[in-house]
Amino acid sequence: MRWWPGLLAVALAAAPAWADHSAGLRSEGWSPLTAALVFGGLALLAGAVVVIVFAILTRRGDTPPE
Repeated sequence: MRWWPGLLAVALAAAPAWADHSAGLRSEGWSPLTAALVFGGLALLAGAVVVIVFAILTRRGDTPPE
């Protein structure tokens, strides 16, 4: 139980941390439509990459039909 004072000191020291800066240092952010379009496009791109990699990895050899 010797670690309690150290844990308490760390918890009290972290309490006044300023994680959210004032408006001068923060950007406004994206509109909801822009965010939806960008992340939807990224999801579509990731899905296409998965499909392409799967198609390449599961391709059968070129054997002539008998």
